[in-house]
Amino acid sequence: MKNLIEKTLDSMSLEEKIGQVVICGFYGTTPSKEIETLIRKYHLGNVILFKRNIENPEQLRELTFSLQEMSKIPLSIAVDQEGGIVTRLTEPFTTFPGNMATAATQDVHNAYLTGLVMAKEMRAVGINWDLAPVVDINDLPQNPSIGVRSYSDDPEIVARFASEFVRGIHDGKVAACAKHFPGKGHSAKDAHLEMPTVDRDMRTLEKIELYPYRELMKVGIDSIMPSHVYYPALCEEKNLPATLSKNVMIDLLKNKMGFKGVNVTDDLEMGGITNSLSGSEAAWISFKNGADVVMMCHTFEEQVKTFEKIKEKVLDGSISMEKLNDSVRRVLEMKMNIGLFDGPLAIENEIGDESSLEIAKDIARKSITLCKNESGLVKKIMKKPLMVVFPTSMALVKVEESEKQKVLEIERVLKKHSHFPVTSIGISPKPTKNEIKEVISKVREFNGNVLLCTLNAHIVSEERELVEEMVLLKPDKTLVVALRNPYDCFLKGVKNSVALYNYSPLSQRVFAEMLVNGEKFTGKLPLLHWRT
Repeated sequence: MKNLIEKTLDSMSLEEKIGQVVICGFYGTTPSKEIETLIRKYHLGNVILFKRNIENPEQLRELTFSLQEMSKIPLSIAVDQEGGIVTRLTEPFTTFPGNMATAATQDVHNAYLTGLVMAKEMRAVGINWDLAPVVDINDLPQNPSIGVRSYSDDPEIVARFASEFVRGIHDGKVAACAKHFPGKGHSAKDAHLEMPTVDRDMRTLEKIELYPYRELMKVGIDSIMPSHVYYPALCEEKNLPATLSKNVMIDLLKNKMGFKGVNVTDDLEMGGITNSLSGSEAAWISFKNGADVVMMCHTFEEQVKTFEKIKEKVLDGSISMEKLNDSVRRVLEMKMNIGLFDGPLAIENEIGDESSLEIAKDIARKSITLCKNESGLVKKIMKKPLMVVFPTSMALVKVEESEKQKVLEIERVLKKHSHFPVTSIGISPKPTKNEIKEVISKVREFNGNVLLCTLNAHIVSEERELVEEMVLLKPDKTLVVALRNPYDCFLKGVKNSVALYNYSPLSQRVFAEMLVNGEKFTGKLPLLHWRT
């Protein structure tokens, strides 16, 4: 393989080499003029897809085929398919309940099966690089962007489940990406909007944040994504994010830890970067300081400037040819490892078949966790009229896809099977005082049990106020259902609570069916510091 890589590298022009170290997104469900220009004129070697590019499996396969036909060297085509709240390939693809839910099953084989099914379905539509798993240690409940995207607050649990997920991804012939290096679970800001800080000493970082990365290198993780986070113990300047730090990306990741794969940045058009630098300026600095692939997801003008900037800096000596060649080698090796030079770029696999759906349902079923049951409400909740209170919009941070909920799946299933009336009230994720007052008024008049669905009430004060007023009003008749972060299950006054760890239709359906059938919830909270 090394001979083929060197032969390919020797045949490439400067522009073709630069194309291999950039990944871009575009708009539309067919190839746009912009993405065609980037591939044909600038030799773009890597593409990232979002929900904005995806309608259905047939359209997606056509799209990836069209993109590949434009390129001389096979493209890596990436997607953020984490499972749970970050799922780009939704039904009819098999959808999985996400990392923390998987860890709640206490069976690492479920992580392997998740990775394998995901990878097979991705390759069926020509996607070959999954920007997952998230290996952040979520030991700070106030973290707005990680939460259930993490397996646990324990590094060993994260490492075990992530390693099995990666094995599954590899067996499905897809490259994997561990993120967000060196770890942003212990941060209270969202890098999509501003630059977070993780202020831990090196000894703690080694013990907690870096542990999963060392373990994943043992199973051959293909790529690692640095975070737009400032680490005072690591970064050479104040407020310099890891993405731009030579100390982090070269000295630590490549030299000290010996990482031989692809170091791919997160989107350089996030607020954590663009509040101080343009995306294209950040791109060449990041590349010079250790990134192998720089990511520009949105703006065509900035994407073009990125190619031009890197070429300019190579020609004036600011970026060495040695550095450029090293990064291109890493990218080519990743592509060859997953067979992009060997044959068909899409592999015939079933999408959303019965066996895959059963695997996903089984994981969801085994993940659902009864966190508090002081009133024994779970067994009694279906024996009276029921009111379901739910958030009408689920996405809270930019990495999630905005999804309006007109009818909750929980409500639909319960209405179908309940012997008593089931009514519902939709409410904003950040309800106003008037909304809260109106809901409380309706609940006060309601003679029955309440199923209160939450997202992030532990950090969203408006939602927390609703929970606290509800459990004060009907403490023994309110079941809190955490559709997102399980910390909501332990809010003040909550006596009865269940964690779903995600709001996917699948997990909602499974939960409602289990409630109707009186099944026992067997999941175990994978947050060691929160177990009661």
